Amino acid sequence: MPRNADAPSKMEVLLLTALARTPMHGYELKLELQYKHVAWWAKCEHGHIYAALARLERGKFIRQVARKGGRATQKVFGITAAGQRRLAAALAALGRAEDATHFDIDLFLAGCHALPRAEALAILDERRAAIAAQGETARTLVAAMLPHVPTVGRLIMEHRVEHLDRELAFLDRAIAALRDEPRWGPFLGERAIEDFVTSSGVPLER
Repeated sequence: MPRNADAPSKMEVLLLTALARTPMHGYELKLELQYKHVAWWAKCEHGHIYAALARLERGKFIRQVARKGGRATQKVFGITAAGQRRLAAALAALGRAEDATHFDIDLFLAGCHALPRAEALAILDERRAAIAAQGETARTLVAAMLPHVPTVGRLIMEHRVEHLDRELAFLDRAIAALRDEPRWGPFLGERAIEDFVTSSGVPLER
């Protein structure tokens, strides 16, 4: 589902959150996002910072402010009252939103029978190794960061690590199940989908 054009992007929410704390210029905002390791858990790229700042400034959600000691070439931004309202509304929507995450692995599983079984299992083995490596990296990061993050930072890191652990356990189950599957091929074979739906009474997406 496409993002609501009227809703702020994830990067805009992150920037407004940072600017609600204190005015900053672009490099400082990038440092704050790097400190928070947002690319690890929010699927945001640092390269989008300046485009997002330009959108927020055009929308009058942030404005340039003067700050002592800053270089004349640095644009320091502060959040406006409209930006505060936009941030509050966005945070409320995020907190109440249904979890609509879609996993690419599920799309792979839905079509994996189009590959030879050995190839599909090899791909899942590669994915498992990658997820396991991410988990080890995450634990190393958590150990280094814990003394330097507030409670919310700890909760975010715990959420990410637990997600990786769950994905690893799921992949173990998936690999075992597909390896033990007695027949390799599409679930429906060549059966007409209309016949299957009619005879099974399976509920359809609405």
